[in-house]
Amino acid sequence: MFNDDAYFRFGNLIGYRDSFTDTALTNEKLVALLQQAIKSSNLILVCFDDKNRLTYANARAFEMFNVTSSESLEKVFFNWIETYSSNLEYSNWCQVYESIDGEKVFDITCQHIKSAEGKLRSSIYIIDECVSNVSGRAGALYRQMHDPLTGLLNREGFCHVVEEYRNQHKLDRGAHYLIITNIRDFKLINQIHGDKFGDSILKTTGRIIKSLLYADDIYGRLYADKFAILVPEKNFDKAMYHSMINLIRSQITSEKHVLRLQAGVYKMDTMMDDVSAMCDRAMIALNSIKSEDPVTFAFYDPEMMKKAITEKIVVTHFESALKNGEFRIYLQPQMNQHEELIGCEALVRWKKDDITVIPPNAFIPVLEKSNLISHLDAYVWELAAVKLREWKHTEFRDLYISVNISPRDMEFMDVYEVITGIVKKYDIDPGKLHLEITETAIMRNPATVSEMILRLKDDGFIIEIDDFGSGYSSLNMLKDIRADVVKIDMGFLRKSENEDRSRIILDSVIYMAKRLGMYTVTEGVETPQQFRELNSMGCDVYQGYLYSKPVSIMDFEKKYSRIYKSEKII
Repeated sequence: MFNDDAYFRFGNLIGYRDSFTDTALTNEKLVALLQQAIKSSNLILVCFDDKNRLTYANARAFEMFNVTSSESLEKVFFNWIETYSSNLEYSNWCQVYESIDGEKVFDITCQHIKSAEGKLRSSIYIIDECVSNVSGRAGALYRQMHDPLTGLLNREGFCHVVEEYRNQHKLDRGAHYLIITNIRDFKLINQIHGDKFGDSILKTTGRIIKSLLYADDIYGRLYADKFAILVPEKNFDKAMYHSMINLIRSQITSEKHVLRLQAGVYKMDTMMDDVSAMCDRAMIALNSIKSEDPVTFAFYDPEMMKKAITEKIVVTHFESALKNGEFRIYLQPQMNQHEELIGCEALVRWKKDDITVIPPNAFIPVLEKSNLISHLDAYVWELAAVKLREWKHTEFRDLYISVNISPRDMEFMDVYEVITGIVKKYDIDPGKLHLEITETAIMRNPATVSEMILRLKDDGFIIEIDDFGSGYSSLNMLKDIRADVVKIDMGFLRKSENEDRSRIILDSVIYMAKRLGMYTVTEGVETPQQFRELNSMGCDVYQGYLYSKPVSIMDFEKKYSRIYKSEKII
């Protein structure tokens, strides 16, 4: 049995005696000195070697865990803390322990001691009781103010502490920063890997934040994957936060998933703003991030507020607008090499009244960011299917309609089930409903998308790769994705200093597509000259303002019908 008088060792710690001013201090004296310090402390101390074997524990440790042997203490202790990443150099967190006296909350600090070669020698755990009676009034307050998963302040606790701090520093001249961090696509991580994996990410994030920040910084977990930090300017070091975020990524990055972390930052010259305003501005900065980089920071500016208000209006009115039929499909014709109409692309517009038409760039990015785009896309697919059913009894019966599948659709619905369900519901030919999948959507999850494409092709759908050439992996993607059509990005047709090089690339892409057995569609065709050049290269289909901008269904049918005779079915 261990006791306070036991000789203890952890790594080669006693070898550091040369750093003390008392050069005559012997190993025995140092041990006695440390033992006396531990005796007089209320802290609980347990030490383990590189194989997690107990090398020292003071009497309070045995009392806390109600054991009498080192073997029992080892087992109970590691069952309690749940082994965490050994790569962490330093870690600190809070945890509840159900002792014979009831639940208690402890603050745990872990220090790993390594040799000069970087080999783990010892692990030292210092445990301090931070709430003496968690089931009483203090415990209720602790639970009210703290997040049970990470042990950090929760939203209420963070706001309370920041408000107290703000009241004490309103007259301070020094600037402060409020930072809110976010794990990109955290909901998707939970869906793919399960809640337990997601919780482990949050726990690790909380531990690293607590271990790296200064004593006068305030930090907490607001909700989900959102962590908030308030720091005075003297403590703000962007490089340090980059390092912190990279450390978080390194702890939980796996072959299955690579984390992308983002941070919104609001700088305050005074502490006059209330906590809600601080958080709102930091969140606005966070929500402005569109980058796919692994680590991204965005600093708040007033223009972001104006944009945020506009986005809020879009999100607030989206469901009612969808229900009221305010979203319409406009059709842009697609012509063959003889400039004959063979089909069209369905493009969505938000028509609020008889006059106001909101363009897609004003609402689609907002819906994508708000995870609402899948609702709109499914609605557009159904509108296209309704029109194809109507056309079955008109001169437009041979036309197809192309619809877009966005990257977000595959995250929030079973695209295959929805698309095939719509085709069955309206009894239309799947070959008349062309499906445009962006290169971005494919590259996010190539294996899953490739399998879905094969299933859709087997059911008779025509698959188009949209915006080909706008990404970074186009050629490699064509090797594995068995699509029917390559839709060439209009950027190749824009005037620039590199027009000759663009023509060479276009010619090569069209030639390559033919050898792969794929058709080509070029969008953005605006002049007869562009049509002639593309035609000479062998392009199959043309879309652009040379023929028409996107127009309402009625205008499309009137323009391309000698006698307007569409028979409505529903």
